[in-house]
Amino acid sequence: MELAVIDYGNGNLGSLLAALHRLGQNPHVIHQTTDIVPVEGVIFPGVGSLEEVVNRLRHNGLLPWLTDLRAQSTPILGICLGMQLFFEQGDEGGEGLGWLKGNVPSLQAPVLPHIGWNDVAVTDHPFLWHNIVRPIFYFVHTYRIQPHEAAIVRGITDYYESFPVAIESGSLYGVQFHPELSGPNGTRLLQNFLEVVETYGNMASR
Repeated sequence: MELAVIDYGNGNLGSLLAALHRLGQNPHVIHQTTDIVPVEGVIFPGVGSLEEVVNRLRHNGLLPWLTDLRAQSTPILGICLGMQLFFEQGDEGGEGLGWLKGNVPSLQAPVLPHIGWNDVAVTDHPFLWHNIVRPIFYFVHTYRIQPHEAAIVRGITDYYESFPVAIESGSLYGVQFHPELSGPNGTRLLQNFLEVVETYGNMASR
């Protein structure tokens, strides 16, 4: 399986890479165009600010490649900020990738960022939730997504307000929490995504 993890250039990939290594994966870390290789799946990690990251992706020449992967229905998982990048606009400034309609406002809570474990109410049962009996995950964030299409929402949680924390739209998957920091549930979710990638790779090779 050829898997890519996007490196925005601000570090902090260690926990995600370690989680993937435990699952038997040795992903390609893609920072610039010279790193690009054929892949069957992509993970956007949850590090940085929306405007900063989009500017870095543009500066490093990765946007055309990522846009092509999206057009080819390559499975893409966004984690925390990585999911927020899929949308159009962020309240902290800057535009996202615009792959999905919606924006990224700040949480309306007296204590920010939101840090800690929360239950996720599953609104639908896509493959990512497979074999997760009680979906509780670890969150670290100040902003949250506000999709225009309620139909893409696959999970919600509550922190002074209810808001979406998981989405699925075609080959795009996103979670606001950090599966790499969420123990067995997070490991299972990452494994489920890897199975999606494997299925896509098998179909693409036919």
